[in-house]
Amino acid sequence: MSLAEIICRGASVAVTLTLAKRLGMANYGRVGFAFDIVFWLVLLVRDAFEVIISRELARHPRLVRPLVNHVLALRGVLSVSLFVGLVTVSSLTISTAADRAILALYGLLLLTTALGLDFVYRGTERMGLVALSLCIRTLVYATGVWMSVGDASRIVWVPAWLALGEACGITLVWICYSRQYGLPRPVLGFRFLRVFLKRGRSVCFIQIAQTVISSADLMVVDLMSRRWSDVGQYGAPHRMITAILTFGMIFQQVTFPTLARSWRQTTAAGRDALNVMVKVLMLGLIPIAVGGAVLSGPLVRFMLTKEYAGAGLLLALGIWRAPLLTLAYLYQTTLIAVNREGAGVRLLLSGAAASAPLVAFSCYCFGLPGAAAAVLVIGLSLVLAGYMLLAREERQPEWHHHLGRPLAASAVMVPVCLFLAQWHVLAGVAGGALTYLATLWGIGGLRQDELRAVLCRGEARTIPRPHTRFATQETS
Repeated sequence: MSLAEIICRGASVAVTLTLAKRLGMANYGRVGFAFDIVFWLVLLVRDAFEVIISRELARHPRLVRPLVNHVLALRGVLSVSLFVGLVTVSSLTISTAADRAILALYGLLLLTTALGLDFVYRGTERMGLVALSLCIRTLVYATGVWMSVGDASRIVWVPAWLALGEACGITLVWICYSRQYGLPRPVLGFRFLRVFLKRGRSVCFIQIAQTVISSADLMVVDLMSRRWSDVGQYGAPHRMITAILTFGMIFQQVTFPTLARSWRQTTAAGRDALNVMVKVLMLGLIPIAVGGAVLSGPLVRFMLTKEYAGAGLLLALGIWRAPLLTLAYLYQTTLIAVNREGAGVRLLLSGAAASAPLVAFSCYCFGLPGAAAAVLVIGLSLVLAGYMLLAREERQPEWHHHLGRPLAASAVMVPVCLFLAQWHVLAGVAGGALTYLATLWGIGGLRQDELRAVLCRGEARTIPRPHTRFATQETS
């Protein structure tokens, strides 16, 4: 999954940079606005189900077929309803045919998402197929855009290739699932729906709140900006930062089954597992944030055209959302895994409710940099509050041990980055990375056994208990 995520995020960033250059800032803003709207709806279809279902599959793998049949039916109804509503509203509110076509083509992602079966292989910890599927989706999209979208006149091909790539990756997963379990038979069961809503309501609220917090600034900027160029200028660095943030989300999905089983173990064992995960994340994300902030200006000039010159400050501020939001969401994922999701629901809903007004106020007072800074305030608040909630459960990580070494190694890295960037920004990036790794190794860094604990699934498995509410109802 880590290797696949590196390939996918690298390809996605390359597509973002290509589109930003070929379409221009204004037309890139048009595409970004349509994608942002559909992105929120897609996450409702996907994240409202996948986390809670993955948790149940991790604990009760014998329930794969009944859960898949019910989930496909529910997601199908929801996605079709959202797609019809999206097309209807766009026909009434959007004047140009091209923009309506872009939004409708992006809306096809609702249907492909509803058909996705990735949660089966995430919940049962068979990540190889999911990784291959992700690579196929991204590479089909990237290849299509690279070959067919040469200028703004072919802008509608951008969402079309994205939908086609998603369909190809999902088809592969369906073929493998059908060979092992047979073709799914969607069943719209109201008893299952009642149980799901009762047990998954808190998880659904958490996922929706995380989506709002992660992208509220982009939507607020889209709605408040009077020019498409402002939307494009804010959206280009935001997409690059989101690629890094997505890696943290994948990390949580991979480690979620381990956290889900830790609720049956001792508190100390669960805390130790979380400690290792936080340490690995901070060792990777802190130098990226420091390096991205220091080299933001040269990076923007190197990757984008001159009209994006003002995006350097946005990148320097926004890059810090990667460690803050990733850590905050990992804390919430831990609460879900140990059946304490209710403790974090009110916190995240409060953060989601405050995010849009705070971003709007900051954007109005300080412009686009104010919108980026507002997300950092929200992220830091969520990290501190999430840590306090875990402390009540005696599962809080030893955060003061995880920040010292990456911050010290990053401080040594900064002058090297600035010195080498005078010749070329890539030299600054490469030299800074090598300096960071060498310094980290010199001061102790990450032990090999800790890295294996995260990357390897291990041989021990907990025997699932069949007599749960999901198990008794679905098997009957």
